[in-house]
Amino acid sequence: LAQFTQLINGAFKNYQSVLALARSPLADSALVHPLLVLDDVSPTADERGHALRLVLQWAVSRLAPGPIAHPLGSERPYDDPTWRDPRWWRYNILRHRYLEPLHPDEFVDGGRFTETLLALTGITSADAFFDERNRAIREVAQRLQEQLRHGEANDELQTLALDEVLRPLQGSPEQEELLGIAATFDDVFPRHLLLQMARAERLSAADHLLDELTARRFLLMGDGGTNLWLSPVLQHHVYSRQPAAKIRSRHLAVAAYYRRQEEPLKAAEHLQQAENWAAAAQLLLSATEELVNDLQTDELLAALTRFKADQLEATTWCAVQLICCDLYRRHGQPEAALTVCRHALRTTTAPSQQGQLYWRMGKLYEKRNQPQALGYYERALSSFAEEDPARIALLKDRAWLYLLRREWMAAQTDLHRALALIDLQVTAPRTTQLGTLLTGMQSIIELHANVLDALAHLHLEQSHFSAAIDYAQRALHLREEAGDLLQVAKSFNNLGNFYSRMGEVNAAVAAHDEAIQLYQRLNNLELEAEAWLNRGAVYHTAGRQRDAIENYHKSLALSQQLNLLWAEVTAHANLTEAHAELDELKAAQRHWHYGHELSRQAAFADDIAYFVELRERFDL
Repeated sequence: LAQFTQLINGAFKNYQSVLALARSPLADSALVHPLLVLDDVSPTADERGHALRLVLQWAVSRLAPGPIAHPLGSERPYDDPTWRDPRWWRYNILRHRYLEPLHPDEFVDGGRFTETLLALTGITSADAFFDERNRAIREVAQRLQEQLRHGEANDELQTLALDEVLRPLQGSPEQEELLGIAATFDDVFPRHLLLQMARAERLSAADHLLDELTARRFLLMGDGGTNLWLSPVLQHHVYSRQPAAKIRSRHLAVAAYYRRQEEPLKAAEHLQQAENWAAAAQLLLSATEELVNDLQTDELLAALTRFKADQLEATTWCAVQLICCDLYRRHGQPEAALTVCRHALRTTTAPSQQGQLYWRMGKLYEKRNQPQALGYYERALSSFAEEDPARIALLKDRAWLYLLRREWMAAQTDLHRALALIDLQVTAPRTTQLGTLLTGMQSIIELHANVLDALAHLHLEQSHFSAAIDYAQRALHLREEAGDLLQVAKSFNNLGNFYSRMGEVNAAVAAHDEAIQLYQRLNNLELEAEAWLNRGAVYHTAGRQRDAIENYHKSLALSQQLNLLWAEVTAHANLTEAHAELDELKAAQRHWHYGHELSRQAAFADDIAYFVELRERFDL
């Protein structure tokens, strides 16, 4: 506290110099952060100095034992009874010695600050005066240290700063109006758009007004003068004081601009703020695929979760919840995904939407309760019309679950039903397009290929190798016809794994080589890392450990480059096993240590158990 008190004492002595205050360590502390309302990221020295000055004013005002009849900035008459009230002495001394120092014209004859304040307050001696002054500074220091630790007065201090900053605009309603328009934006926005909106509201000399606002840092300008930014604190304060009708019309104007710029997230956000919920929802639903492909899933989910059920029609609300469910699944949040599905089921009466919801619930239950998942799949199937194309992907998903349960006939039945529906879709007149949903309603060609893949795996698991290869090659040919190189690569990867299971080493390696070349062409390093693992496993299964080790190291290098933990752990496990089989125990132990530690840090329970098994098997 003693060192902090010294800093406070120094700040009081420099109170009249904003530049000197800005150089105090206090001006760089959390004390002033709430008061940097124009720019808390890169404030000027002047802004830091003014912020510290306000902090000192606030702290001195807390010394007053009651309401201050004549606050800072107003004339205080000499007959004010609080001058001579001992309870007010500390406030009086700091205010009139530092914050509003007495003018030399007010000094008593032959005296300066001390003698004049002694006369005004009735303090009996200079010693008593300095003792009271030092107590006042220590009390201020103690209060500010508490504020520094706990920040309880942050809101109050921020309000003081906002009032101080905005006071100069009170004489310029045009500048206030332009700042109000700017408060429509809560992020960086185009300068020309603000001027366009100002002219639409018939605000004269908008360019000149904007120059004045930027000169005084109410708005920050960047990017060669093309973009503007208003601090969040100031934006919220100004926005909350705008008339509701103007707020709505401004947001609609901004939404229209961003729609023309093909920025659906920004447009939808402004439509939501204008309370045009239906238009916002339709815009987001139509842009979902584009936003997901552009890796804007976090932003999309945030926008969709702002809707409430009573703001949308039941079918639109359910469509929003379906996308939310898919996004929660992608983010690894199954409980949240289930919750939105169940909420949506309470609002929709449309059978097709109920089917989509039960389908998703089936997917979510596959790992936790397979019989329950099958029940949801059955409920979903009964909700869709017999020839609804959604049934294709649903039957394929249920077939995969039957495959996991080794229920071969049930899986085969579902997959052949899916193929029959695909034939109907291909031959029937097209009156509607297949919907594109995150759960898997891909193009009919990709859907067909996925069903063939599932049939290939079904026959592989039953050791019907010829049929398995036939279905896998048919899937590959469909993907080649569609021109989707990523899916073509995945097909080659599947074929490589199938040939390996059959003991066809050369064919397996050739298929994996095709996959690797395509992944390299697409610059998909993650899938390339996985493909090197698969290529290594072909050699490993064939007893060619040296070749396997070479491939595993290529995967390991890519995995470490990408911070791809699961692949790195798998590579270390495979290298442990291959080196141990060659009696190269030091190398095996090294990879075991790295892999086990990574598994432990990432909480990969299955991998941890596998490393324990490797240690016991090879006595590492």
